[in-house]
Amino acid sequence: MQGTIAHVVALVLEGNAVLRGVESSGLGMEHSANRFCEFVRFVDLDETPAGWSETQVAADPTEWFRQLKEDGFTELRMSRQPSNHANVDGAEVTDRMLVGFIGGGGQWSVQANKPDRSDQWVARWAIGDQQAPDRRIWRVTYGRVAMDRPPTEVEQIDLAALRDRFRDVLVQIQAFATRKGLDGFAACFAGGLGDLATESPAHGFHKEFANPSLIPREAIQLLSAAQSAWVFGGMGSWNDLGFDGEDQATYERLSEELYRISNEAIVAATNTSATGSICRTTPERDSPGPSKRPWWKALG
Repeated sequence: MQGTIAHVVALVLEGNAVLRGVESSGLGMEHSANRFCEFVRFVDLDETPAGWSETQVAADPTEWFRQLKEDGFTELRMSRQPSNHANVDGAEVTDRMLVGFIGGGGQWSVQANKPDRSDQWVARWAIGDQQAPDRRIWRVTYGRVAMDRPPTEVEQIDLAALRDRFRDVLVQIQAFATRKGLDGFAACFAGGLGDLATESPAHGFHKEFANPSLIPREAIQLLSAAQSAWVFGGMGSWNDLGFDGEDQATYERLSEELYRISNEAIVAATNTSATGSICRTTPERDSPGPSKRPWWKALG
């Protein structure tokens, strides 16, 4: 799972733990999602004649969670908005192929909700000191890109059915990888299948996600499987493969199915941490939302 995505997951999970009063690890700098972050801060955005002005509202996630609770926010939710497919040399490039780049793969955001309104936050990742001895090179800023919006209707999702669909895709793509002699990738898919079947999966890099006090077993299974079976990236990843004839068509179809179901599982599972609902998914449609704002850049 890309670090930018995992960070949104961690922010929502740990934020909801605070808002609900559930015991959890917190999102300090020792959290795995912050492993390579120099800082994580939160700002308000104001448009001025000279451009976008930023006013810091919280220096770290812990302070932000505290402010949310004091201000009467009751839950956090994550959402993903697919991007318009890029066109490179006349060929369409899907989100799956761009996810290895910072800012690629779709727009991830966090909604902070009150009963009667919602604010939206989007992260900007900027490179700091690339020679930092502790390897904390990323400067992460969450900007409030919208506020006081009407609350979005919550759609309840059958997590067991989602788990079954995830399993079906993994079975097919594991068989394909095995047939093509791609043992390393086949092992990743097998790991995902194992996570969906076991009672207490915690095999991913972000083991803090597996909090049974905060999310149900099915959600833990989905988040763990999404980590184990995440093979998307740049050079050397599953995205970098190519085949001949019908094998290429099968590879493209299964890869897109795995990417879609993985993202769906991440959103659904993470949002079970919100109070009083199963989860919410974001319809796949074009949007003039945060990704269009001048403030948001793939690399700040």
